[in-house]
Amino acid sequence: MKGSNAKVVREKLEQATQLMKKHEIDTWLVLTREGSDPALPLLVGVRSVHQAAIFIRESGKHIVLTSKSDAGSYESTNLFDEVRVYESSMEKAFTELWNELSVEKLALNISEQDHLCDGLTYGLYSWLKDNVGEQILHEREISSEEMLGELRSIKTEAEIATVAEAVRITVEIFESVHSKLKPFMTEIEIGNLFVEEMKERGVSSGLGDAYDPPLVCAVRHGLAHRKPSDRLVEPGDIVIIDFSMKYEDYVSDIARTFYFLKDGEQEAPATVNHAFETAYKAITESIEALLVDKKGYEVDAVGRKVIEEAGYPTIRHSVGHQIGRATHDGGTTLGPRRVPVRLAVEGSLKAGEIYAIEPTVIQDKGLPCMLVEENVLVTEEGPVLLSKRQDTLWLVKR
Repeated sequence: MKGSNAKVVREKLEQATQLMKKHEIDTWLVLTREGSDPALPLLVGVRSVHQAAIFIRESGKHIVLTSKSDAGSYESTNLFDEVRVYESSMEKAFTELWNELSVEKLALNISEQDHLCDGLTYGLYSWLKDNVGEQILHEREISSEEMLGELRSIKTEAEIATVAEAVRITVEIFESVHSKLKPFMTEIEIGNLFVEEMKERGVSSGLGDAYDPPLVCAVRHGLAHRKPSDRLVEPGDIVIIDFSMKYEDYVSDIARTFYFLKDGEQEAPATVNHAFETAYKAITESIEALLVDKKGYEVDAVGRKVIEEAGYPTIRHSVGHQIGRATHDGGTTLGPRRVPVRLAVEGSLKAGEIYAIEPTVIQDKGLPCMLVEENVLVTEEGPVLLSKRQDTLWLVKR
């Protein structure tokens, strides 16, 4: 493991031990096989092929029990005080190690709410119960959800720098593509421009496969989470492009809206400009509300109010969500309160979290829609914009 990735993992493992001290947990156990736990890259930066048991310790003296073939991957991280290898029977080696460690409070990656915190499979949990004993496990186990959620959400210095670079490259790609757009391209052709830009820079898509195109929607053809179509983009069309890009395992999530000018037009029609101005104002006020200790639903209400007061239908999704190793990175969400209660929107914002802000004007029947999405870091001193804002509707001339 080299470079910024190694620095990120070291910072995250140190952050994990501090969270364990805060929650008075002596051992955090990650059981995995074939990379089954989504927390594994975040915590140790290794994908096990065979079954492994990773013991993260409050003391900072971490131990992994792994197969002989996987041992080298763990040793190369220099994160572990001991890399213990099992040969034919992991069960025997695990029991010996468990008894040596005298575990009193055991955190496991189990969650009913957050899939990113629910990495312990039922099969591996059953294996653990068989090897530790059901009663002992019941007395000592605790969900790691609160710790893991905070670990994912609160970015370290190296993580923030990596996300910021992903955002910078994404903005650069958008600007390059803007210069190449012209009427009568298909949505697919526009999407392929982004693929070419990613390949040129050695980066990949943040959603789906490595070279999947972004969401490209001519509003006239319907606004939805769909793949680009072979339908033409014509003069008079509003085109929304929502692009998540991955750089060194961290992602951006930025959207831009374009208007394709008709013959004789120097600017978009008033109804289109009004939709943009409304979305822009909603984004501005939502960003200003990104303050430490604000509740997720409180920030959502700010952006949602702007959209509704301008006479548009309410937003069909949340005003914002966290980004990091995933485009939708779990933790606190900037969404509306509903029944039953959604824990994600009841969460409080913390310094070090990064949000994609996207209060959207959405209308049916081809009426003007507007999606502009910016990426923002929460700090103790206030919000810090990571992306270069789209201040005006981007025009495409014939």
